[in-house]
Amino acid sequence: MTNIESIAVLAYEKCSEQDTITPLEIFKGASMVVSGAIAPWQREVAPSKLDVKLVSLNPGVVTMQMGTQVIPDAALDDDRLYDVFYVPGGVGSGALATDDRVLKLIRRHHEEGKVIAANCSGVGVLARADILGGAPVTCVAAVARGLRAEGINVPVGRRMWIGNPEERIWTATGSYGVNGSAVALVAHYLGREVGTIVSMMFDTLSGIGDAIFDEQGPEFYQHADLEESFQDYFQAMLLPEPAAA
Repeated sequence: MTNIESIAVLAYEKCSEQDTITPLEIFKGASMVVSGAIAPWQREVAPSKLDVKLVSLNPGVVTMQMGTQVIPDAALDDDRLYDVFYVPGGVGSGALATDDRVLKLIRRHHEEGKVIAANCSGVGVLARADILGGAPVTCVAAVARGLRAEGINVPVGRRMWIGNPEERIWTATGSYGVNGSAVALVAHYLGREVGTIVSMMFDTLSGIGDAIFDEQGPEFYQHADLEESFQDYFQAMLLPEPAAA
């Protein structure tokens, strides 16, 4: 199993509050569990350290899509790698997908064997970084059509999350799927016991059950007409044409 000692969640201008803060809180909760700070029972595994940070491209305040302002824990250092690099969605993801520095950092993390995760429209940023290959991924409905048109493997029966441990890719749908996906990532990479404790902390186990221990989450309902309307409205904003086009 991949050794996970550090996780970075990327904050950027107009990222989604829910897509960003929910996984950050779950990962920080996992850090408290592995360190022994939260211990509902005696674990046989010795306490360890999991460094979880909210990171940004540059130092200073980041304004999220609904106007919430956050101060990240650290600015990205081009020489620093994290075991999990997490890209949330948000209306600013289209602009992020054109940022060469971000795309190079994603590629460098992946080339160095790190896990790359994303949710919602953040999956489009991974597509622009050209790391997805032919592996199945999931994403928010608003960009699913556009990604499929570019050859990205987004199954029509979208899953709440799809983990690809062999390719070191972990993707999730929009905000509704973010909690379950983040807990499932924790359970996969930090172990079932940690996943169980974290799932109880955030009420995830009671909501979706043992699916959190699977590499693919529950299948979403399909609403073809509604999805097409949202794709027509949001696609150009969230998934602009590749630069080469």
